[in-house]
Amino acid sequence: MPTIWEGRRHSVAGTATGGKLPTRRYRVTSERLYWTAGRLGTKTQSVPIWAVRDAVVQQTIQQRARRVGDVTVSLQHPDYSGMPTFVVLEDIEHPRDVARRITDTSKRARSAHDELQG
Repeated sequence: MPTIWEGRRHSVAGTATGGKLPTRRYRVTSERLYWTAGRLGTKTQSVPIWAVRDAVVQQTIQQRARRVGDVTVSLQHPDYSGMPTFVVLEDIEHPRDVARRITDTSKRARSAHDELQG
């Protein structure tokens, strides 16, 4: 399963400590959206990419100055009954590009999923 995009959280605290604070990593493949939290003890979660309905970018003034932003990914497909209903990719570089990649990938995956379902 090819990786479409991967990145990590670029927080102010993480940058100030040289990345020694707990971090978050994100990865989008043609089939799933993954996010991992923690540095020593980690927890990885994922959702099917076909369940993604939308990806919206939000940036504070501080985030704009650091050239990062948050991408909120909504999961609203009728066949998706898992949790959560949204995922926030925090403090990522090039958030608009990432949101576009997620949306484009999810549209293709959703079309394939819907075609298989009926």
